[in-house]
Amino acid sequence: MRQIEWAPLNVPLRRRLETLSAFLWMCLFLFGELWMLLYYVYLLIFGGIYAKTFCILYGAFIYYDREAGQNGGRGQGVKWMRNLYIWKLFHSYFPAKLHKTVDLPANRNYIFAAFPHGVLSTSTFMSFATDHNKFYQLFPGIRSRACTLNFHFVIPFFRDLILSWGLASCSSKSVINMLTASNDPNHPKNRDGYTANAVVLVVGGAAESLHSRPDNYRLVLKNRKGFCKLALKTGSPIVPVINFGEVCLFDQPPNPLGSKLRNFQEWVKNSTGIAPAAFRGRGFFQYTYGIIPRRHPLDTLIGAPVEVKKIAEPTQADVDELHDRFCKALISTFEQNKARFIKNHKNVQIVLE
Repeated sequence: MRQIEWAPLNVPLRRRLETLSAFLWMCLFLFGELWMLLYYVYLLIFGGIYAKTFCILYGAFIYYDREAGQNGGRGQGVKWMRNLYIWKLFHSYFPAKLHKTVDLPANRNYIFAAFPHGVLSTSTFMSFATDHNKFYQLFPGIRSRACTLNFHFVIPFFRDLILSWGLASCSSKSVINMLTASNDPNHPKNRDGYTANAVVLVVGGAAESLHSRPDNYRLVLKNRKGFCKLALKTGSPIVPVINFGEVCLFDQPPNPLGSKLRNFQEWVKNSTGIAPAAFRGRGFFQYTYGIIPRRHPLDTLIGAPVEVKKIAEPTQADVDELHDRFCKALISTFEQNKARFIKNHKNVQIVLE
């Protein structure tokens, strides 16, 4: 058993509020959907006449609007929701920063392929679902459209929350809708001042979260080629995105392939689509155990785009060639920049599986 490292008593109020924001975010993403679903069911069964009427009407609206996620979400979302003060506190908790290596013109759409997933894709949320990392200033005219699993868009209350952040489904239909959207500034859907979409896909997904531990950049990518096929079909460049520090927010016990823990995790993932990472973070008044992520700088680096030629019906050879070029670009971007963000960078490298 590890010795508990206690936090000092004289921590400034601002830092306490930052820690509280991180705790609330973890609660929202770990338990929020279940809480909201149960609350909806409770109101529907035990609520008064007005509550039941609301639930029936809201349920009918969800059914009517069930394709919202797959149709590409609702643009950039709701600005005040993306700029809540709690996200500012959460941003400064680590702190989180966004870095660009090249300018991206807003006259075409992009796939942002982000790695690593980490336990909960904290960097992706901070950089692309809120405005506190100033993506809209670094890349003017481009919407940051983070994507998640489609089932999130049918959970009462939670669906409207993630839509307000500008999230969309990661289904092929949704991605194609966003990648084929018009870049004409006079188009009705571009009246918000944006003319391009950056479709953010965390390619490694839930499987990658099982590898998340400090300085372990083991990425699930070798057999993930669907995003390359979509890029070819739409002629959209693929931009490598590396979330430095994401894997340092939590520890996990050893779970090599074939171990009892890993077998259980794989069974749950294959059965539910959810990877039960056995993560350990910190608490409010001690730094050894808890569900709060550790304070560690999060640096999201956006690399140079891998250019793609549009092919209406790409062959497997076309997909493999693009996938190979992207993997090389990702590794090159990591190697060129890791010394800036990783202390023990000489002993850290990307491993693809």
